[in-house]
Amino acid sequence: MKAGSDLPSDLLKDIVLRILTQERQSSISDVALVCRASHSIVSKNLAQILIHKCSGDMPEALSVALQHKQVRAFDVAIELVSRSTSLDDSNRALVLVCEHGRPDLAMLLLTTPHHAAHADCQDGQALLEAAYNGHREVVCMLLHTPQHAAHAVCHDGLALVRAASRGHREVVQMLLDAPLHAAHADSKDALALVWAAMFGHTEVVRRLLNAPQHAAHADCGDGEALPLAAEGGHSDVVCMLLHAPQHAAHADSQNGQALVKAASRGHREVVQLLLDAPQHAVHADCQDGQALVGAAKGGHCEVVRILLDAPQYAARADGQDGQALVEPTSGGQREVAQMLLDAPQHATHADSQDRLALKYASSDEALRMLMDAHNRLNRLSL
Repeated sequence: MKAGSDLPSDLLKDIVLRILTQERQSSISDVALVCRASHSIVSKNLAQILIHKCSGDMPEALSVALQHKQVRAFDVAIELVSRSTSLDDSNRALVLVCEHGRPDLAMLLLTTPHHAAHADCQDGQALLEAAYNGHREVVCMLLHTPQHAAHAVCHDGLALVRAASRGHREVVQMLLDAPLHAAHADSKDALALVWAAMFGHTEVVRRLLNAPQHAAHADCGDGEALPLAAEGGHSDVVCMLLHAPQHAAHADSQNGQALVKAASRGHREVVQLLLDAPQHAVHADCQDGQALVGAAKGGHCEVVRILLDAPQYAARADGQDGQALVEPTSGGQREVAQMLLDAPQHATHADSQDRLALKYASSDEALRMLMDAHNRLNRLSL
């Protein structure tokens, strides 16, 4: 069958009238076919169709209308409000329109004299949906409605966490500045900060750290935010966490996990920030040189050089019995392997780990390089 918008107007009219007059209830798929049409006969009768035929479920009728752009959802909402027989219907409808970001429909549902919806319905579910999707007008309306206003602290500040994870900085600020029951930036052990840092939402991180009350701590959760920001290469966020005026993150927390993550991903700027942290700077040789192994495996030449040349606690090329050399030779990163063999101190040996690097050499060129290094070492030892 053709799509609804391709059906002749006479046939559409017959379908509409049949749905309106038939005794059995229409399925959602029957109604959806008509929803796809844009003819005037559809818009004229659609509200009645949806209200009467969607299994008797009025919020479900509104849901169908919201999903089809050619449907006037406002007409359906007006019909829903006029026929609503319960507060539960209005509340369920409010959650739907908040999810879709429709302030006009939200206002209609909140202000109707017949079973007006409550902004704090379903323990703040409407606010959670609006905050997650970044619908600023709707969030503002829910927080400032005169009666039954939504609480920004509902679900222990989950709305703030959701908004922060998506980078909705204006919504985050609204929740922090709510006139009553404002959200706390440090709720859930500053989980909002952790999510914002992981996705690199710099401005959100700034607002959470600088909240006038209940500000998030950059070192929350044993510094959980820092490794996540470092792994993503979010240098601005890393810098902000390390230089927070109070409760700054420690670059060496979790035994230098942030450095290992950043080095493995090749984030040179982040690696340098962690090594140069004003306090609690991380050591390049932390975790027995795991940062160097990760950087070598990824072929990140600049990061390898930074770790080997660190002025203090430099990584050792021969750490973990030369494991850093095995990875680049098996992957063909000749420049990294040469750096490890030529390190001014604690250079790795081509025959370390029972000559594992020689066995895994991925090309004749890599094999020659390793053999030359091995032979040079033998001549020096004579």
